[in-house]
Amino acid sequence: MQANGARARRNGQLTRKEAKELTRRRLLAAARQLVLARGQTEVAASAAARRAGVAGATFYEHFRDRADLLRALADDVFTGIREELRQPRREAIAAPSNEEKLRQQFRRPLEIIAANPALFRLALRVRHQPRSPLGDSSRALAGSLRTDLVDELVERGYPSATAADRRRLEMVADIHIAATEALAVGHLNGRYPDLDELVDMLVLVTRGTRLLREWQGEVRPPVESRPRKRTRKPRPTPG
Repeated sequence: MQANGARARRNGQLTRKEAKELTRRRLLAAARQLVLARGQTEVAASAAARRAGVAGATFYEHFRDRADLLRALADDVFTGIREELRQPRREAIAAPSNEEKLRQQFRRPLEIIAANPALFRLALRVRHQPRSPLGDSSRALAGSLRTDLVDELVERGYPSATAADRRRLEMVADIHIAATEALAVGHLNGRYPDLDELVDMLVLVTRGTRLLREWQGEVRPPVESRPRKRTRKPRPTPG
């Protein structure tokens, strides 16, 4: 078997395993095109096979059904995005006093979104669809990014000893994710054309959240909830 594979490579031919993987990639690429053009509800096994240029029966050699194809597509796309974001994050953690590394960490997701606007809008749209395979993966990506950011904050020295500490770190992570997505939408809509200005704003957000490292979570005194009594001025006596 190995000899056959080596012979095929010498002859410039694909091995059986390589050909099968190539067909799978073609089906995933076809599904991505269909999803972005028509939405996930319009993606059928036959349509994906036709777009990929393979027989309908070949589809089922790679995927059980349409839902299996969409799950594979989502995992492929969203896992790739998470991996792309990890390297600038590692570099920023390794150089905590280097603000340019921090700026690059914030710039990278904006660049990915700007290069893939249809995919970004799809991820936002399906995130709140509970029975969607793409929605499942979009929610999983958001959760993974939150976890990655919390881990980064811990490495940067933010308090994490208690459940309350971890909860606050998750809040900080959600703030950064929400701010990035909101500014990215503005960029795609043309309201915020300058990516450097968006990065400036995200860096400004971090300056506020950095205060959490010094804050020990003291409980603030409750605000008086009873309404104040309003004193009425005496009406002038008619003369």
